Amino acid sequence: MMDLRLNLAVADGLTSKSQIARKITEDWAERNLYCLSCSADKLVADRAGTPVQDFTCPACNTIYQLKSKNGRHGNVVTNSAYCPKITAIRRGAAPNYAFLGYDRNELIVTNLFVVPGHFLTESIIQKRPPLRPGAHRAGWVGSNILLSRIPPDGRIAVILDGVPVEPEVVRIKWERFRFLEKDSRASEGWGADVLAAVRQMQSETGRQEFALQAFYAQFRDLLAERHPANNNVEARIRRQLQLLRDNNILQFLGRGRYRIIG
Repeated sequence: MMDLRLNLAVADGLTSKSQIARKITEDWAERNLYCLSCSADKLVADRAGTPVQDFTCPACNTIYQLKSKNGRHGNVVTNSAYCPKITAIRRGAAPNYAFLGYDRNELIVTNLFVVPGHFLTESIIQKRPPLRPGAHRAGWVGSNILLSRIPPDGRIAVILDGVPVEPEVVRIKWERFRFLEKDSRASEGWGADVLAAVRQMQSETGRQEFALQAFYAQFRDLLAERHPANNNVEARIRRQLQLLRDNNILQFLGRGRYRIIG
């Protein structure tokens, strides 16, 4: 059973609040995190300083990076160096991010959701300005993760408002969109971005059906901006809608109309 308590004793001797928070949350993760991609019930902590990864599944080698915060994570999460992250995304090797929220006063984990790496596209990663001259790491360029651009399907709840979700349910949700993992390598994240647009349209209209032309009108320019290397945006959109259809997320109704079913 998952233990939601944080062990303050592992941070004995530390005085920095940020170091204490990192130590106790990493200790919690090492004791409690399990793999969403397979049946392994433990993850292995990687050596300190490894770029864009924190924990690895010993059974299937799936990589997870932990991001912890007192309270809830907002729509923008400050993250590590920009270039290694973009390189990992382009290689189809982005880590899966575990976003952990905790209560500093009660010393318990309150929320945890995982974003699979195949939901991380370049459009999700925001480049921060380089550190100014005179800074300890002058010129270093960090990044932000724009959680607001990730569809609900890409935020898999493991702990919700202090209640752990059954691992079987968590793994079913993970598996549901696993087809995007293969697609992200081939299409540079188009599948995840089009899915996010479908969910946005669904949320804004409150309807399960939409017309292809309406989808073009609302999202063509946005998707073109996020994928500037592609010169045939409408064809790419159609291809990704077909991918969603083939994986039972959409149903094609004919005459350029789709129904959201998954």
